[in-house]
Amino acid sequence: MRAPRLTSLVVLMLTVLALSACGKSRNVVLLLPDPDGHVGSVVVSNDQGSQTLTQAGTATRTAPKAAPSQPEALSAEEQEQLFGPAMRALPSKPVRYILYFVSDGVQLTQESKALLPKVVATSRERQSRDIAVVGHASKAGDEGYNIELSRRRAETVRKLLVKDGLPPEAFEVTSHGSTNPLVISDNPHEPKNRRVEITIR
Repeated sequence: MRAPRLTSLVVLMLTVLALSACGKSRNVVLLLPDPDGHVGSVVVSNDQGSQTLTQAGTATRTAPKAAPSQPEALSAEEQEQLFGPAMRALPSKPVRYILYFVSDGVQLTQESKALLPKVVATSRERQSRDIAVVGHASKAGDEGYNIELSRRRAETVRKLLVKDGLPPEAFEVTSHGSTNPLVISDNPHEPKNRRVEITIR
């Protein structure tokens, strides 16, 4: 049985220990965006007070018996000095591809077939062992059928990628049926909802 994988990695902050001018230790907390570019928030608090960081690249500093400092933007030079090695060690941003299908089946469109070599090349360049393949369907048909159809679409893509040389154990395959449409539309046959989304980490 494979070990559970992380389906999402959100980087909120990095903390380092630095020396202040008076020789006392200080912590610097820096807020970073997650790999998808989304910026969350983090509350830094101690017995003397708290500060909330909400903008990427801002930081607060704490020291013994002192409240966290007002948020400040760290220059690129200071970010590199304090956090450079740690930030370079962070995982690369995931790469995503969307493949579309002919109606009511598992046949890829010609444009999507042409993307398969690029998917394989990206996976090899990153030496990925974490590839999520998620199948989707339009709203045509009942949901039980759509879940099965979207699963077959995802399995079809997985098999094509394995045939092209990617390791079978790298894949996680799921299906969403029609519950997660890419396009909200009154058309139950919306072609952009007949898809498989591939995420390479």
